[in-house]
Parts: sequence; structure tokens; C-alpha cells
Amino acid sequence: MGLRDLKWLTPEVERIQAAHRERVAALYRGEPLEDVIAIAGPLFGTNHGLAGTNQIDMLKDPDAWLDEVLSDMAARIEVAADPITFQPLAIEIDPLGTHFIDALFGAEVGFHEGQVWSFPLRCDLSELSMPDLANSELLRATLRLVRAAVSASQGRILIAAPVLSCPINIGINLFGERLLEGLIEQPEETRRALRIITDVIIALTRIFIAEIPDEIRRTSVASSRYAPPGYGLIDGCATQLVSREHYREFFAPLDAEILAVYPEHRGMIHLCGAHSQHILLWREMEGLSSIQLNDRAAEDLELYVKARRPDQIIYITPTPTMTVDRIMEITKGERVILQCQLTERIPLK
Repeated sequence: MGLRDLKWLTPEVERIQAAHRERVAALYRGEPLEDVIAIAGPLFGTNHGLAGTNQIDMLKDPDAWLDEVLSDMAARIEVAADPITFQPLAIEIDPLGTHFIDALFGAEVGFHEGQVWSFPLRCDLSELSMPDLANSELLRATLRLVRAAVSASQGRILIAAPVLSCPINIGINLFGERLLEGLIEQPEETRRALRIITDVIIALTRIFIAEIPDEIRRTSVASSRYAPPGYGLIDGCATQLVSREHYREFFAPLDAEILAVYPEHRGMIHLCGAHSQHILLWREMEGLSSIQLNDRAAEDLELYVKARRPDQIIYITPTPTMTVDRIMEITKGERVILQCQLTERIPLK
């Protein structure tokens, strides 16, 4: 069996991984911790760091791809034994990256210079139709990979589901600026298209929930956005392009509806731009348990801290200006998860 027997996954590594998972669960339960949580795991595979672009195509040769990922995981197993920074052992299943759903709708998707690209559909917003998921070869191939990963993991390695994104991101991928223009010029047609996109995201969410056991199933980018079992994820990248009013009217109800599908009926939103106009709406979103900030979004940390609900957790990737020290000054370490590697613990007073 070799790699598939998981003999390289030692009891000591599993103990440390379980201890990290319990600390995150305790934070979500609102329990006090002795020091700050840091999560920063690698993406395993030959070209780790470029998710979805390993040398072996994960969909065309799922067994070879899994062996490649497990081989890299075994070779770097010492990272999982880090007692300070949580580096989750996770198989990141991300065919076509952020354009997985675009391809299901029939968009042209391909690789260019190590990145996945997609091209907008040519149809009008009013012409968007529900894809035939039952007969999609892309989805069939993805499910073959998922089932192989579930078997290979033996319930001991996490499996991150494909990127399911969010209605605004997928809408812009499929229609470009026409989606934004449609908010004003074709509101009913836009609402209809967003409804179809949301239905696809929900259908896929339910499919992966059914295929991957709760204890090992996580959302995409589990390596740094790890949350306890049953919590969901929506991407909020493109929300920076719309006003508070348009987000409230067109997108917020759909985002909340998606989070409600997950077993805990709650989850995270990923933010990477200037989204502060929506902070109060996210405070009101009952199912939003955590807010994840990186790049430009991290610069608005103080705004998010001041506006968040007492039960909301902030995940944040430090930047050259939003340093760990500044993050700690702003948050006092309360209900915050650092997305970076620490060499020593940061105690909470």
C-alpha cells in the first residue's frame, strides 16, 4: 500500500492536530484561551502554493494525483507536528480553482501562466439556464476524485471541497460588467440569473456534504481558513464593487441562504478588498460566524473589530502595514485567528 497505508501519519502528529482542532472549536464555543490561535498550513502537492496546478491533472488521473499529494504530505509531515501554529493536514480538491462553477455553466475555462482563467458567456442575463448537473462530466470526474480522497484519507486527513464561491463572484465571472450594469438596467433579469447561480451553489454544497463525512469535510482553503465541522464559506471578493444598498437588495439574502445550507447553518466570508460599506450588514447576518481578511481588507481591521457582533471571529493575514503587533494592539487577541506562522506563543491576558 505504501503511502496509502498512512503509517507516516504518526499518533504524535494526530495528537497535535487534534489539540489544534479543539482549540479552534473552543474559540467558536466562546471559551477563553491561554494564547492566540495561528493557522497557516501548506497546500500539498508537487507545485504546492499553486492550488489546482500540480503536475498531474487531478480529474484525469485522480489516483496518481492523490499519491502525489500524499507523497508531499508524508515528506513534510513535520509541519503538522508544529505545536504553536496549526498546519492542517488537508487534501485540497480544487479543480479549476475559483472557476469550477463557471465551467459547469458552460464558460470557457483554461490554464494560462499557472493560473485558471475563464471567459464570460455570450448569452444575455435573461438567457442563463440551470446546468444539467446530473449529466455533467466535470462534476462526475470531481466526484470520482472526492470518493477516492475519502477512501485514501481513512477518516484521518481533512478533505477540502471545491471552491463554491458566491453569487456575485460567479455572476461577474459569467457576465463581466454586464452583471453590475444589470443591477440598474435589468434588475429582474439579474435577480433571476443570481437565483439560478445560487441554486447551483446550494445543489453542489449539498452534494459534497453528502459525499464527504462531516468530521473530515472542510470548505476550500482549509489550510488557512480551517473552521470546526459543519461550518460553511462564501467568497466576498467582488462585494467591493457594489454599494451597500445593492448588496443588501441583491446579494446579502443569497449569501445568507447559502450559509444556512451547511450543517451548522453558519460560516465564514472571505474578503480581500475594500468592503467596509457592508460591515454593518455582515454584523446583522445571523449565519455569519467569522470574517476572513487578507491583503487590502486587512487594512480595515479596526473597522471590523468595532462593528462585529460579540460572537463573530476574525481571521486575518498580516501585511507589511497590518503587522502581528498592530493586530494584537487593535484586537487585544480577542476572538481573532492569525493566518501566519508563529515561532512562539502570544499569551492572552
